[in-house]
Amino acid sequence: MIHYSKIIFYVKELVKNNKKIYFFLTLFSYLILIIGNTNLKAGENQLIDLDKRLDKISEISEKVFDFSKSKGLFTIDKKKSSLEKKESDDLVIYITSPRSIQSTEGSFEIHVSSFNPILSVRINDTSLSVDNESFEFSYSYANNILNPGENILLIEVITINGSTDKEFKIFLEDSFYKFAEMRKSSFTLVNVLGFNRDNNVNSAPSDKEEAMKGSLTIVAVGQIVTGYSSAFVITSILNFDDQFNSKYDSKQIIFRQIGIDWNDQKTDFGDFTIGSGTSMVGLWDKERQSQIRDPFYDKYKKISQENFFQFKLKVDFQELLKWETSLKYSIKDDYSMVTSTQQKAPKVYVNKIGQGFETKWFDMTWLMSLDYSQTDAASDTKDFVDSGISFKVTWPMKTIPMNFQYGLTDQQYKTAEPATGVRTQNNSSYAVFGANYQVYAWLSLAYSHRYEVNESNIINSDYSKNTDSLNFTIIF
Repeated sequence: MIHYSKIIFYVKELVKNNKKIYFFLTLFSYLILIIGNTNLKAGENQLIDLDKRLDKISEISEKVFDFSKSKGLFTIDKKKSSLEKKESDDLVIYITSPRSIQSTEGSFEIHVSSFNPILSVRINDTSLSVDNESFEFSYSYANNILNPGENILLIEVITINGSTDKEFKIFLEDSFYKFAEMRKSSFTLVNVLGFNRDNNVNSAPSDKEEAMKGSLTIVAVGQIVTGYSSAFVITSILNFDDQFNSKYDSKQIIFRQIGIDWNDQKTDFGDFTIGSGTSMVGLWDKERQSQIRDPFYDKYKKISQENFFQFKLKVDFQELLKWETSLKYSIKDDYSMVTSTQQKAPKVYVNKIGQGFETKWFDMTWLMSLDYSQTDAASDTKDFVDSGISFKVTWPMKTIPMNFQYGLTDQQYKTAEPATGVRTQNNSSYAVFGANYQVYAWLSLAYSHRYEVNESNIINSDYSKNTDSLNFTIIF
């Protein structure tokens, strides 16, 4: 896992430097932009750091909260729903069934009471006979007629005065379908405000410079339910940061992502997700050194724009382990070396696969993650392969849960640089200690310290750094 900047929204500094941020919240899921200019020369180190920061934004959207289980800011109440062709004050339709039923034995009553003679009654596709000139109607509906899960009964009553429809929903539980677990449409808004201290902001081998910054990440997630356990999940992410020292303003980024996924938590194979999205990244460029500008705030130059497609499957092997696999394919327009609108941005293609294994042992949660990706750029000298492995353990302490993570990453370029004859290789290791404190149901604090070491066969690319982060997460 690669460190990310956590954020302060520093109003006085923003006003002082006239850095008014315009952003939009748009629509998607899970994994974020891989930006990476692939050369590790001194002039490109900033873009490599940018990759790591964007990876961490993705972790915020995926790990700070579980969008599929959050009830959200607005949750549609599905307990009652009615549809009437014509308002009728002199007719009442009601049933004696509760909202959910736990057994197929027994029955419930459907009652119709009217001040006008009832001509006919229809329940879904079944027509029922009615005594002539009857003002009352009752019918016993057997529980075993219901299907497991959600059932809709549409009752249509016709009298000499018109017709009325009313819809009732009854949930029949069994070993698989549980009313309490039924998915609900919702909207959730997550704000992550953080502070970050980096003792080697330039990733330099020596003469380290320390810097502090803040960032704000906003994640909006909407669920549109399509079934008992399935829904379309629309996600939008906005991230921007602000350096406390204006000397490092050129490192400030703005990131946007929108995406839409279809997710079913209870397929025969497991929790299944498939979707697509788009994202865009900009770097602060007040001096307008590039003509390629961010379309929403031109103080930033556009660095990249990416379209991606992804697949994810989670399988829970009861009380043994949880396994997660993911695939992602992305197509990126790389503007990092483009400064004129007359120039065409080269295409970069990335294939990424991830594996995760989680289990509980000695009352602690253990997680192992494996990642592998291939990057195919316009130039063969910029094609490379990334691989990584990490181990994380979480202590579920009542007040302040703590965690420790250790990881290794390896980056191998496929072709040597013609000018030097050197094929770039990078190896890094990192260790992260973190702690969380849940203040309220809607507010949590998280602190982490990260130590990272990078070794490379490129001159002046070795470095080490320590970073401290403090996050405030607010969920609406």
